[in-house]
Amino acid sequence: MITKQKLEIFSAIYTQYQVADFSLNILQGLSLIDLLELSMYQEDKQLAFRSAWIFETIVLKDKKLLDKNISTLLIQNLSTLNNWSCARSYTKVLMHLTSPKATAIQLDDVEYDIIIHVSFSWLIDPSCPIAVLTNCMDILDQLRVRYPWIKEELYTQVEYLLRINPTPAIKSRSLKILKKHKK
Repeated sequence: MITKQKLEIFSAIYTQYQVADFSLNILQGLSLIDLLELSMYQEDKQLAFRSAWIFETIVLKDKKLLDKNISTLLIQNLSTLNNWSCARSYTKVLMHLTSPKATAIQLDDVEYDIIIHVSFSWLIDPSCPIAVLTNCMDILDQLRVRYPWIKEELYTQVEYLLRINPTPAIKSRSLKILKKHKK
């Protein structure tokens, strides 16, 4: 639960530290769960973004910190997330969780369904920022091995994005994904 005290602690943290300092040690009693809860804080989108960014930085720096409870909460937050800045951080962590190399946390089918649904939803959302789009493309590309039906849907969407919005990032990521399709 987000309390005034947690908001005050977090506000002090993100103004005092540099990115290189981000670790559990700087959280002053806040947990990674607290950071995820703060990232859903609708009243202050800047605070939400910063908490998601600090969460991302800490867990990707030390992946052993990601456990089943934290990954479950992250995935549960996806469906109601409405802050693109937070979505960027969330998708970067999801890229790790869905990677074939990430074997420490076993996601269940319901969690995979949420990730797939949200990733495709964001992929077709015209307001979705390029960084989130490309992360969703990577997430879905990683999941196509586990769920073969994703392949055709993803490739169709990738080809569409290449036609309507061929930014350098979309072009680079799309061509990488489509190259796998030809193999």
